[in-house]
Amino acid sequence: MVHNDDVNRDSTITLRLPGKLKRRLEARARKMRRSLSAQVVHDLENLMESMPSGGGGQGSFLGLYEGARLPSDAEIEEVRSFLWGSWQRRGENS
Repeated sequence: MVHNDDVNRDSTITLRLPGKLKRRLEARARKMRRSLSAQVVHDLENLMESMPSGGGGQGSFLGLYEGARLPSDAEIEEVRSFLWGSWQRRGENS
């Protein structure tokens, strides 16, 4: 991603960061020849672009089964009985 310094920056955010994180960000900004603010914007843009759906909406795990059929109570009970039965049999064989 190429950060465009001509982008209109009309929003402000104030953060309180752990000192160690701030020093790491400052070192990264120096290495990349950016201001601390520009580096944070750059890193946040990259993070948001790497997230599913551009970072909006549900996370990768929460959206994994979106729209899938939910199991019925009977199906849940069947699996529960199978697992408990398997566990009890395993205990008897020990």
